[in-house]
Amino acid sequence: MNRDLWGYSFDKLPRWTCPHCRYGLLQPMGNYPHVEESEYSKEEQKLQESEPDWTIERFVALLKCDVAHCGEVVAVGGNRVAELYQDYEGREQRWESALVPMFVRPAPHIIPVSRNLSDACNVQLRKAFELYWLDKAACANRLRIFVERLMDHFEVPTEGKAKKKKKHRLDLSERIEEFDSIKPGHKNALDALRFVGNYGSHEGQTDTEALLDCFELLEDALAELIDEKKAVLAAKAQKLIENKGKNTW
Repeated sequence: MNRDLWGYSFDKLPRWTCPHCRYGLLQPMGNYPHVEESEYSKEEQKLQESEPDWTIERFVALLKCDVAHCGEVVAVGGNRVAELYQDYEGREQRWESALVPMFVRPAPHIIPVSRNLSDACNVQLRKAFELYWLDKAACANRLRIFVERLMDHFEVPTEGKAKKKKKHRLDLSERIEEFDSIKPGHKNALDALRFVGNYGSHEGQTDTEALLDCFELLEDALAELIDEKKAVLAAKAQKLIENKGKNTW
């Protein structure tokens, strides 16, 4: 995952990968971006004490996949803001315009979405991508729900005794414990997503860097759990050894 693609603001929108075909790149279309300043902002700019970052501007843009037979169209909208750029070496500072996306739809995939992922998991992950721009706390909550659906994908029980004596409905932490006995090595990553999701749900906010950490952890976990990356590479290595280095697939 390239974190530079998922920042807060951009001098120009990144060339995200197309969410439909998954390999084309999104290119700007037509009048890019279309920006309008509110009338009350124009009035405030007339005040003597006004600063560039008082300006209130909205932007919209259309991006299109550069693969001809795909041509997916993505709508983007948000604010254009003034940011103070500090050049400490050159001892200079200046105001620069930046685009702050507030919605991107259909949303580019922050991490790869495996075609082996269940439909229920797929829905939650794609919704998390969309909510990342709109409401990061809600995005964190969707990642927590994704973990629940991932437990369903691997048929982790929803009822059991776990640490309690009587049979009861297992909460997510207990299901992750059960899962660790089936597929060890991913408990910390899944617990991290659970805690960030809980914080987003209870506090109504989340830290953006923590959220991007969660996507990185999830990308690594899914590569093993869903696509079995290490097992596939191990099989390729073994085949090359058996064929004395010949590629005879």
